[in-house]
Amino acid sequence: MPEGLFNRVYQLFASNEPVDAMRQLRLELSQQAKDAFCQGYQLVPNEQASPQADRVLASIGFELRLQPGEEMIAGDDTQLVASVAARLGLLMRMLGTSWTHLSARRSFGVKTTRHQLIKAEFADLSSQCSLLVSQWRLRSVARDFQDVEEDHWQITLLTNRAEKLMGGHGYLLGATHTLSYLSMMLYSLYGKATGQYPASRRDGQGVLA
Repeated sequence: MPEGLFNRVYQLFASNEPVDAMRQLRLELSQQAKDAFCQGYQLVPNEQASPQADRVLASIGFELRLQPGEEMIAGDDTQLVASVAARLGLLMRMLGTSWTHLSARRSFGVKTTRHQLIKAEFADLSSQCSLLVSQWRLRSVARDFQDVEEDHWQITLLTNRAEKLMGGHGYLLGATHTLSYLSMMLYSLYGKATGQYPASRRDGQGVLA
């Protein structure tokens, strides 16, 4: 289950609008896995606008809703695997969105995407994301989820870099900063390691203690 789940969730969030990816994921999950995403605080598609909705989430079709009943954690690490896969998929989507945006712009008379620093940043982010995807495909097979918090930290750092690629345009609702916000929401709701997988400890500067 974890191996197939990781690949599918990654593909969904990398290739589709986030709300469409979430809808499809909920349709495909087994009943046991669905239980992990139906109680407690949940990210759900926002079918109708609410004046009290989170404006950032609402701009991409989501709302944060408290579902009845006690929060449940899937015994097969469904939430943990899905959170990593979804965040990596969002990271790749951010890179694609930024590349498309910058491809239509020019800096100093040259297409922005032809500047060496821009190309180097895209190449580095894409390479590191692809490496994490490959590692997690192997970890899913081995069911090795130790130090998952460290990988979430790396995803956060990469996401913080990627959200800046569009410059000021990234702050528009629905752009890269919105996807970064969603990524952190996914981590906060579903990616926190339980006592079964102890979290790495960092100091105030983010350095491993």
